[in-house]
Amino acid sequence: MGRGDRTRPALVLVGGAPASGKTTLATVLARTIGLPLLAKDDVKETLLDALGATDRARSREIGAASYAVLFSVAARLLDAGVGAVLESNWRRGVPEPDLEPLVAAAGPGTVLVHCQAGRDEIARRYRARWADGARHPGHHDDAASASVLTDLDAGRYAPLDLGSHVRILVVDTTAGYAPTLDTILATIRGASGRAR
Repeated sequence: MGRGDRTRPALVLVGGAPASGKTTLATVLARTIGLPLLAKDDVKETLLDALGATDRARSREIGAASYAVLFSVAARLLDAGVGAVLESNWRRGVPEPDLEPLVAAAGPGTVLVHCQAGRDEIARRYRARWADGARHPGHHDDAASASVLTDLDAGRYAPLDLGSHVRILVVDTTAGYAPTLDTILATIRGASGRAR
């Protein structure tokens, strides 16, 4: 079967501010749709384990390297016709040039799922996950906590600008999912032509 005979690979970008619920949702979407999940923090934490990060500046360097790995692996998956769910706290205006070749490979099979929650809820979740110690210490969340809300207020976590051909679905995660998980899945399946 030639490449032209296959369904275009699905590319699902899941973004939003830190603590907006994107990792949880991306995990559910990847499992349900049957796509590999490429989460930036998974890559970053693997690099942190190998290289360490004694301060926030080093953590940022490793974060930049994590994106390079994420985009490279995603390109390979799309080239193989597999598709992927990519998850990160994308900042509007930053990753778009690196994402454009991936969007071109997936074409109309690209959906941006943008997670959001109320400011107070984001702050509460962020404090809770830092306090429970579940996050890798190399993220230096204690030093980043103030900037998260500043960036949120400044609109830096607004949905990415990837062109009118990318479907954008804004999901409020304050109390469950609005729209519902079924609606989110239907949107992704409709864009990619996946029947299941």
